[in-house]
Amino acid sequence: MRKIIILLICINLVACAHQPITWERSRQAAYDAATHPSVWGPLLGAGVFAASNLDDRTSKSLSAHTPVFGSRDSADKASTDLQDLLIVTAGVSAFMVPVQTAAGETIDHGDRLGIVLGGIALSSSISETMKYITQRERPDMSNNYSFPSGHATAAFTSATFASENFHLAFGDDARAGWADAGLYTAATLTGWARVEAQKHYASDVMVGAALGNFMGRFLNELLMTNSGHMVLSSNFDGNTLAVGIQHKF
Repeated sequence: MRKIIILLICINLVACAHQPITWERSRQAAYDAATHPSVWGPLLGAGVFAASNLDDRTSKSLSAHTPVFGSRDSADKASTDLQDLLIVTAGVSAFMVPVQTAAGETIDHGDRLGIVLGGIALSSSISETMKYITQRERPDMSNNYSFPSGHATAAFTSATFASENFHLAFGDDARAGWADAGLYTAATLTGWARVEAQKHYASDVMVGAALGNFMGRFLNELLMTNSGHMVLSSNFDGNTLAVGIQHKF
């Protein structure tokens, strides 16, 4: 039987932050993330595909011809490998950020890593919950957990976190630009592979990408400033995912 992930958000007020979590900051972070083209763009695309027969036609065509990965099995494996690579990259990138940024923010590497991994777990749990609620059948009819793509969600959340870290480490020079190109190409290929593997429709992948980009940008803005005062952690016991936000003030 499919395991249901129960999300528990625990706010632990333990010590004085320069940037406390307030309703106004949360609202602004959510607005900034939602209005970014990387979020509303994929959502518009998903709407177009879902409202027409493009979803079904694209799925059948890509899974039949597998033009990039050669076979459905190869595409399925590649999607997981790419997702895992992006998660690892996001984690490693947390240690590349200077302890003190150019803006004068003090950043603890352990806290940043906790926020990255906890943020990926949080976005994945939201994706899993949406699957359970929507019950959309996969193109290969293997189960009813097609919408949205969990692989795409995790991949784009990871890419967004890693991108932020690389820009803090390198500034906005060519190195950060090349990092962005590699990160988002890998994330896009993750979603593409899910369609070639006949595990998702294109709209599933686009909504997963939008969710991942939103969560990465939202949590970056809300928690990464003075992250030594904000800690996001997670624990998974096989059935329950607990995500905790520790706010020191």
